[in-house]
Amino acid sequence: MDIQFKEVGYAYYGFKKLYHAISNINLSIDEYGEFVAIIGQTGSGKSTLVQHMNALLKPTSGQVNILGTIIPSKKKQKINHLRQKVGLVFQFPEYQLFDINILKDVEFGPSNFKDTKAFANQYAKEALSIVGIDESLYEESPFRISGGQMRRVAIAGILAMKPHILVLDEPTRGLDPQGKDDIMDMFYNIHKSENKSIVMITHDMDIVAKYAKRIIVLNEGKIVFDGSKEALFAHKDFNTFHLDYPSPMKLLNHLHETLGYPKKMVFSNEELLTYLKEVNK
Repeated sequence: MDIQFKEVGYAYYGFKKLYHAISNINLSIDEYGEFVAIIGQTGSGKSTLVQHMNALLKPTSGQVNILGTIIPSKKKQKINHLRQKVGLVFQFPEYQLFDINILKDVEFGPSNFKDTKAFANQYAKEALSIVGIDESLYEESPFRISGGQMRRVAIAGILAMKPHILVLDEPTRGLDPQGKDDIMDMFYNIHKSENKSIVMITHDMDIVAKYAKRIIVLNEGKIVFDGSKEALFAHKDFNTFHLDYPSPMKLLNHLHETLGYPKKMVFSNEELLTYLKEVNK
């Protein structure tokens, strides 16, 4: 199964007029194996789009099929289980921490779903291990640990519900460079080890280039590109997407213009260094 958007639109009333946040969205996200980056200018509809993936928002036109559940439905339906199947990690998820200690906070999510309730403690401990929170901290207040640890605990609360698909809204926002690398490496390891699909909103093109397999570009609420990163950065209309190139690619372009280095697509600093060593042999 997968997530399928069919002619989806979402509109709401702004000041004296109807505002179309997204329109005519046709899109499919596989349940397994995808690592998708959704990018575009502020206001292009990215957050609106991903909030349809677990029915936090319902389309005002068209329909979304979320792992077999059609939204909206003609009859009354329960949709709470979708919040378990598609885990949505908001910007600054640490703001959602609330319980008396770390373990109880992470247990809260799975304890609310029938098929994980009996295993809430086990799943919470597994999730905390995945995000790198040591067992010695389980009884600590989630408000007496570092900011980076708080974010990891909040993410563990989502992972403990055993989501099929993980949706991340600006997962590295507010983190320093090392923190960004650590959190993205963690998500990439989850993706690889569990074959779990990850959908990520980000403005950081270095992260897009390094981790994403597939890129979706939104502009004014519509999909203007859906394909590989190689196809995106070679696209003849790339400049019309209002995006920047990743840092390694910009540096190599500069070396090409100033020193005549041959052009090549490089998506990470590691790839750039390897390429420069080969060229300079």
